[in-house]
Amino acid sequence: MSDAEYYDEFGFYSPMPLNRAARREPDEDFPTGPPIGTALPGIQLPNQHGAVVDVASQMGSNGAVVVFHRSAYW
Repeated sequence: MSDAEYYDEFGFYSPMPLNRAARREPDEDFPTGPPIGTALPGIQLPNQHGAVVDVASQMGSNGAVVVFHRSAYW
């Protein structure tokens, strides 16, 4: 296997080849979450410091953005 098989089109490296199922893009009809603009249910999540935050209490007049980060290494 060549080293190029471990880099994606964005230049990210992974310890597994691109053709492995975990590295492929999902099919077009794969459910990836609610549509943009959908109201978020009442949830509490840890912030970057580990403190649990009520998302609704942090929303401003324009709403809020919740970002989920997933490591490049699965």
